[in-house]
Amino acid sequence: MFSLKMRASRNGKHVSGAERLVTEEKIEEISSELIKRAMGHENGVPDFINLKIEKVTEKINNLKHLEIKTVHSTSKETSRVIARNLLKNELEKYYLKNGKDIEKIDELIDFAFKIIDEGNMRGAAILDLDGNRLETDSNRGIRVKNIDTTDELSEKILGNSSLSERTVDAIAIATKVVNCGVISELCTSDNFSYTTGYIATKDGYFRILNLKGNGEVGGRVFFVENSKIDELYDKLENMPVIVY
Repeated sequence: MFSLKMRASRNGKHVSGAERLVTEEKIEEISSELIKRAMGHENGVPDFINLKIEKVTEKINNLKHLEIKTVHSTSKETSRVIARNLLKNELEKYYLKNGKDIEKIDELIDFAFKIIDEGNMRGAAILDLDGNRLETDSNRGIRVKNIDTTDELSEKILGNSSLSERTVDAIAIATKVVNCGVISELCTSDNFSYTTGYIATKDGYFRILNLKGNGEVGGRVFFVENSKIDELYDKLENMPVIVY
């Protein structure tokens, strides 16, 4: 297996990115797909594209995908209430476990939404229960690497007319993240016109319509229980995962 990583930027700002794990005979085909994806991104034609191909020498981990649950909402305000409640229900367990004041959860979630609404990060922010940013580079964030889905899962998702390639990408990331010890994930797309976001927990991948407004930037935040940041970085970046 080989890891393919595409990153595209314009004027130094992130435009798009994608990760794939493929067999040797598919390298050329998938490389072409990733370049076309970068060149056709709605956020603008990039002036820089980086395509990195590496042989995977570690054991591939096969993970069952999180259950996909779509939450319908017609307004950003309602969608954010729904997202906050999902996050609070999950985070409260860890606050109580660690003897922390559950009244502080709202402040943590406020901070997370502020991060994603500012956008312009290549990767995700990491927040512990006290609201500390744990990324080694807060401008870059952390990117989840060495991931893909099986062809069968991809075809199943794309067979649903309400889902798209974005869902395929997101379910791979969310499934790996939760299985690496992240409590929950909050995400909105960096595609200006794609307003569906999601919350991921061990209970599922909750697609929430209209989690941001049309034309707005997006971002990603991981909530974690402790500060074993080196171990988390190693898993998220280096552990090869195929989601089925």
